[in-house]
Amino acid sequence: MKKLLIIFVTGVIISFMFGCEEVFVEEPTRHPEAIFEDIWTTFHQEYAPFEERGVNWLSVYDTYRPMVDAATSDTELFAIVSQMLETLDDGHVSLTAPDKEVFFSNQVRRELIDNELFNIQNIKKYLEPGFREGEEQSYLYGKIKNERIGYIFFDHVGENLFRINDFLAEYEEMEGFIIDLRHNKGGDFTFGFSEIGRLTDQSRYVFKSKTKNGPKPDDYTDWHEWYIHPKGDYLHQPIVVLTDRYTISAGERLVMALKTLPTTTTIGDTTNGAHGTLVGRELANGWFYALVPQKVEMYDGNSYEGIGLAPDLYTKNLPSEIEDGIDKTLQTAINQLTNN
Repeated sequence: MKKLLIIFVTGVIISFMFGCEEVFVEEPTRHPEAIFEDIWTTFHQEYAPFEERGVNWLSVYDTYRPMVDAATSDTELFAIVSQMLETLDDGHVSLTAPDKEVFFSNQVRRELIDNELFNIQNIKKYLEPGFREGEEQSYLYGKIKNERIGYIFFDHVGENLFRINDFLAEYEEMEGFIIDLRHNKGGDFTFGFSEIGRLTDQSRYVFKSKTKNGPKPDDYTDWHEWYIHPKGDYLHQPIVVLTDRYTISAGERLVMALKTLPTTTTIGDTTNGAHGTLVGRELANGWFYALVPQKVEMYDGNSYEGIGLAPDLYTKNLPSEIEDGIDKTLQTAINQLTNN
């Protein structure tokens, strides 16, 4: 402790003598160059799907590091770091700073591409009176008008998934089910895995995952396999799962689970392609960001990170249809089930 004190005091005396007072105005780690190095290094050591997303992070450093120096302002630094993160085009990667709009690495989320092609109010027009909905539309379920089809929508994956048991109990005599995961914001996929037991007659392997546990490129945990298991009275009716570019994270993992069922058909648009677990980090200047330290491989041995899960039957609503109260994708699902 005595040596450290002497060094510290000496440093202060020397700095004072040479007029380097600015060194002590703020912690060195808050300097723009240090902030850049911090976030780049954290991604270098902790981010998992560089290969899947076709990004050479060392080359990214060579491109963006020269743009930052001691005089770089917060506004300039935020823009530079955002441009660097944009190269990942990752739906899980974001950057947040006070008084600034949250930056999303993924172009679809950042530019709200086709966001208007889903409208929950239009869906209600397809349901018979008496449908049920959760607070802040966390779920919506009911019976399709004039059809023996049960419909359920989930806004995210969490405790709202408990409602699927009520839904299946009420509509177990239906001839088919529509599970709408469009615009599903993700959450905790384990809720989905634990609550769809009535839809499978056997244990089914869904995917495996491994997570970074060290700074080196090959520092990972062992692969862990995830399964769904039967629970309760089995329902064998055909299922249509609806997806779009905003189906992300735990929502995509739920899609993976449902795709293992021989009764399932997926309809809509390709999912976002960001389904590894995300973690948050804070920088010394108070900025926050999110990254993905996990790799996921589906039951077919492939990774769909950065690609997304393509539907069995592609269809996308048109803005004019939404304005007219029509959900063509939902209608396609209804037709699929009535024609079976």
